[in-house]
Amino acid sequence: MATGMSGLLPAVSLAQGSPPPNIMFLLDNNRAMQEFSQYLPEAFTPGFYPTPEDPAPGDLGGDGPAGHNINTGCTDPALVAAMSWFDKDSSEPARNGSVLIDADPELAAKFFEPDRFYHSRGRRLAWQTEEYPFSVTSDFNGLNSHGDALTACYTVTNWKDAYFNSPMMDECMKCLTTKGWWRGPVVSAQTAPGLDGPKPNPGEPPLPPEAFRKWVVSGRVLNLRPPKFVVARKAVKDVISQASNVRMGVATLGRDQGWFDPPELLKGMSPSCDKSTPTVNEAALDRAALKRAVNQVQFRNHDRNVGEALFGLGGYFSSQVQDNQWGNWFGQPIDPGWGWPGCCDGGTYDNPYTGQFGATWAAAPDEWLKAPYVDADRGISLPGQPWEPSESENKSICFDNQRTAVLVVAGGTPRYEDNSVPITKMMELLIDQGASHPDESPVRFNPADPEHNPDVGGINYCDKAGKYPPASGWYTKADCDYTAYNWPAGLGVGNKNFMDDVAFFLSHMDLRGDRAGHEPVQTFVVGYNDDSPMLQSIARAGEGVFFRAQSVSELRNSLTVIVNTVSAP
Repeated sequence: MATGMSGLLPAVSLAQGSPPPNIMFLLDNNRAMQEFSQYLPEAFTPGFYPTPEDPAPGDLGGDGPAGHNINTGCTDPALVAAMSWFDKDSSEPARNGSVLIDADPELAAKFFEPDRFYHSRGRRLAWQTEEYPFSVTSDFNGLNSHGDALTACYTVTNWKDAYFNSPMMDECMKCLTTKGWWRGPVVSAQTAPGLDGPKPNPGEPPLPPEAFRKWVVSGRVLNLRPPKFVVARKAVKDVISQASNVRMGVATLGRDQGWFDPPELLKGMSPSCDKSTPTVNEAALDRAALKRAVNQVQFRNHDRNVGEALFGLGGYFSSQVQDNQWGNWFGQPIDPGWGWPGCCDGGTYDNPYTGQFGATWAAAPDEWLKAPYVDADRGISLPGQPWEPSESENKSICFDNQRTAVLVVAGGTPRYEDNSVPITKMMELLIDQGASHPDESPVRFNPADPEHNPDVGGINYCDKAGKYPPASGWYTKADCDYTAYNWPAGLGVGNKNFMDDVAFFLSHMDLRGDRAGHEPVQTFVVGYNDDSPMLQSIARAGEGVFFRAQSVSELRNSLTVIVNTVSAP
């Protein structure tokens, strides 16, 4: 298992005559990307906090419309020790947080202004859509902050009379002045509507206690421990700024479009084919547009549907527009019946969290060929399956034997509605061409009666996945049969999740019927603060590499190494 490295590596030039590669950045937009890599601490010293008998809402220990004032403040020895990574009075930027993590002028705000105050919860910055008072706007481009401690503190209470001149407010203002942070109240049964939340979502694990703890923190704190999405966005933009002699595009995980959710292509491959030979024309490579596409990502997805996104990007890099390649392979009905998954030879259990019917899983006539449409009920336009443009100069793949890779930046395990891909048909095509595993054993797959079949076959390299930290052991194939909070899932032991099968299919199949060369797509994965075995299996199946990164520099450097690897002769 590769890990992040320090120091930016120099770009590798292509061998003379080799076409510049295609690199698609696939950015995780799951709502968990809003979270901090390390939650703000709930540590406390037993017996340290006062417990008055009949406290008022604004007293230490009181409960009221702003929440329960329990273990608040900035002086508890256990809490102070847990926050010791930050010191606003230090002369070192690595401890005082004076350097902005992302000052991109294209964003609506600077992430983060050192001497302004932001409202947070213990697990993430308060989000406009679900929490008040909030700091992050609903589109993730802007911020709401305060320049003085008094306003920041009283906004926590929505300026309710019960808190004026209270011990709780005195504590808050003193903490912000002396420490630059304050741990505030916990959401309780007494918390007023609008000041409570967030609410749990069906099909997701219970929220941690930190989700209900209110904080006020300075931008300095956030520059040292930013939310995951800020780190991912910054690192990808940095790599886009420096990558040399490569075509690039930007995509993100798709929104709910029924069963199969195709990815959202935010920026197709740039520059055009005529500007990519013999080398990439730097003047035609619109880096600004690529970075704007990164800034457009909305980190609110219920699913982390990496497998579906990879499958959809396979369609984008295919010759569908030229010769109906994807339609010939994945047009319904797929034998047997509607294929597996899908009615009526496959299907899955009903959703244990919502009761949604599972027997007709992924059985729509256009399941894997979805056109754009408007969802009138939700009032949104959905993009459908992306295909390459029909214009000859804007193709997704320009040259014979051109190297193409998807670089996945993921903040956790792929899950929830990420298995609506035509697993049976993909395996059939692979077996027909004699595909084999790295150990040269042939690929097998038996879709018959998967619920009772002890070995359906397929792709699962989770037993090759290492735990973190390195040398702490290995995962097993069973670790990738996870079904908890992951619906729908297949029924076959050893292959209940199909994300790595998709990556294997893309890395072994020639996706272009219109070219003489061999045009597969590799998949590389960077797990941001995550070493999930499925992410590692995806990278191995995709003939790529897996990295685990824990900071902006490690994430940026991991992506740089991957770009250099794809660019190498």
